[in-house]
Amino acid sequence: MLMLAGHVGNGEHVRPTRAYGDHPVSFESYLLPPDRIAELLDRAGLVVMTRVVPKPEEGAKRRTGTFLACKPK
Repeated sequence: MLMLAGHVGNGEHVRPTRAYGDHPVSFESYLLPPDRIAELLDRAGLVVMTRVVPKPEEGAKRRTGTFLACKPK
């Protein structure tokens, strides 16, 4: 079983410089569409059992997605 959760998007490339609490950070993220994440899980040999991508709350900067996948028996 695998539960994968995080921010999703439309392929945006993000390079934040500040994190929660205004702490300095340096990393890169690619916010993939939920369908692409499901496709990659499938290509890795996993079966996506559940996918939850709620509408973002008002004022939210990013959407989140949660995927539950398992290896077929």
